[in-house]
Amino acid sequence: RTPGVTVFTLSLGAVAFFLVERMPRGIGDGRTVTWLVALAMGVAQAIALIPGVSRSGATIVVGMSLGLSRSAAARFAFLLGLPAIMAAVGHTAITLESSEVTGSVVVWFLTGLVMSAVVGYAVIAWFLRYIVKHSLDVFAIYRLVLAGVVLVWLWGA
Repeated sequence: RTPGVTVFTLSLGAVAFFLVERMPRGIGDGRTVTWLVALAMGVAQAIALIPGVSRSGATIVVGMSLGLSRSAAARFAFLLGLPAIMAAVGHTAITLESSEVTGSVVVWFLTGLVMSAVVGYAVIAWFLRYIVKHSLDVFAIYRLVLAGVVLVWLWGA
């Protein structure tokens, strides 16, 4: 969990985005998620526990490299994330209940939960529309720029 690891994984992810966009898509019909593809995407999601590895990015790259279209890989990647998100919400709710919080804290928690769900849904909907016509290259560039910023920060620290 060091900034150096984050720089490396951000850069590696950018390279993976660039490469997967240029791979031929000869396997499968581009829409069918087989159990093997689902398993591989699940493993990619677990690898995202490493700092700097994007959960959705890793699963999309694996899905595309196994023959899924960009949009099918992204849809499944976001669907795959729902159990983890729901578990995090449940864990937070249990933690709040056991910590004897006041009613106002619960209201703030529920407000934050609803707002994050609405904004998250809107961003995912936008992203799914975006990637139908655009490549992942802009996200690769973003990752390289962010890696550069972290690297400059490291040199200055």
